[in-house]
Amino acid sequence: MNRTVSRLSIAGLATLAVVACTDTTGSSNDTLTASALAAALGSVPVGYGDLTSSFIGAAASDAPAAGLWLGGGREASFDRGGLMGGGMRDEFLGGVMFDGRGGHRGPFGGPFGGGLGCTGTFDAASGRVVCPDVVRNGITVKRSAQYKDAAGAVQQAFDTLTTNSVNTQSSTSGTLTFDRAADSASNRGPGGAFGGEHHWGRGRGAGGRLLGDTSTVLTASTTINSSSTRTVTGLAQGSTQRTVSGASAGTESTTGTSTRGSFTASRTVGDTTTGLVIPVATSTTTRPYPTAGTTIRSIQASLQYTGEGAVTLTRREVVTYDGSATAQVVITENGTTKNCTKPLPRGPLSCS
Repeated sequence: MNRTVSRLSIAGLATLAVVACTDTTGSSNDTLTASALAAALGSVPVGYGDLTSSFIGAAASDAPAAGLWLGGGREASFDRGGLMGGGMRDEFLGGVMFDGRGGHRGPFGGPFGGGLGCTGTFDAASGRVVCPDVVRNGITVKRSAQYKDAAGAVQQAFDTLTTNSVNTQSSTSGTLTFDRAADSASNRGPGGAFGGEHHWGRGRGAGGRLLGDTSTVLTASTTINSSSTRTVTGLAQGSTQRTVSGASAGTESTTGTSTRGSFTASRTVGDTTTGLVIPVATSTTTRPYPTAGTTIRSIQASLQYTGEGAVTLTRREVVTYDGSATAQVVITENGTTKNCTKPLPRGPLSCS
């Protein structure tokens, strides 16, 4: 994921450079359109990085830098392949290698089936290993996993030889307060990346303006509530393929004030993965791509200023794997649909 995050950070900086060239001297009362919410499709709620999903999200530990959904966050961009929510994680695209240690590592592998590990306690009543709750920047992260062998018997810990399936459940919740002074306090590089200008939370424009609008956020409070579940089977030694199914869902609500007036913003995010199949490779240089299955991703965002009508933007991406080195992608944005293909593991979308 490190290469992916680095790639998206560069893309985010490019976006900021464009916004920094826009007017920063006043607010605008022009009628908002759905295009004003385009930045909301580039990221997912803060804390999504602690869940299991196809989106590339910021973890709760990144909350001060990620800030508001309105353009904020280190991973706020479409990836080079044109997929929303920070892009799609490498394990969904064939970008993760197996390491050769019995085949249990690699895409969606390891003790938490591709999630984040912890030193947990086995709860006999639920049959799950429960991680201690973690609070980062006001966001509470909960996580647990259930391990089973090939016969379906629950195990108290992950075993690299016999554990065949892992079910991971995670959730994040909390409230963030936007700090305009802190959001604009740091610069990038000698003299700042933009000649000494503040970078405004790695996602907002110069002067703290919202991407796609010309108003400046003065105060804001954002509440998030997100969760995910994922089951990975085929982890036991000798397995020839790994199968993944799971889902995530998140809500984000923001109220605040700006130079345009008081506003409310909301966003719902989710994805569902069904029957994703990845062949197990023994070579340490092989990056096997999914050969079957579907991942459906969606984001809906809404923004309203007091006394004005609300604007809403929705996007849905359906990614289907057919055994070839090309994924089929159907994108529907505000009712308009286009059919695309995406080379695996890397390459831009080609749409018609």
